[in-house]
Amino acid sequence: MIPLTAVSVSNRETNPWLASVYAGVLTAIAAFATVLLFRAEIPVLYILAFLLIGAGPVLGYQIATGQLGSNWKPLIGGILGFILLILGFILWPILVGALSKEHSIGKLFLGSLIGIILGIVVFLIVASAMGQDPAWLGYGFTLLWAVWGGSCGAIMTAWRQPMS
Repeated sequence: MIPLTAVSVSNRETNPWLASVYAGVLTAIAAFATVLLFRAEIPVLYILAFLLIGAGPVLGYQIATGQLGSNWKPLIGGILGFILLILGFILWPILVGALSKEHSIGKLFLGSLIGIILGIVVFLIVASAMGQDPAWLGYGFTLLWAVWGGSCGAIMTAWRQPMS
């Protein structure tokens, strides 16, 4: 019998658009789970789902570069970065940058700031299209964090520093 092995190859020429899609989709899934669990009024689970929003950009970056599971520190930093709930986009780059060897805190902070601004713009566009019906808030919340996660994933890929 031939033993099966898994090989993880790091791809240095990763397209930031691909990382953005992965990160955006994973962040959107976590944000959508947060919305569903919030509507179900299960506080422990929707807080845990909200913490997973911070893991979305890191997981998307790792999937796009072929490094999934190779470094858990930035992933843990991404989860812990969302402990302050709404201000997670400020704490997230500090913790992910401090725990990652490939990313600087300043570039991650700039990327997170760009992502939250783009997310708020998308949120307001959806708000202007939906009007006064409050049913769109969950959809807008999901889009806000998906755009933020996609922006952070793309910036993590485009501005990474080679590991020494």
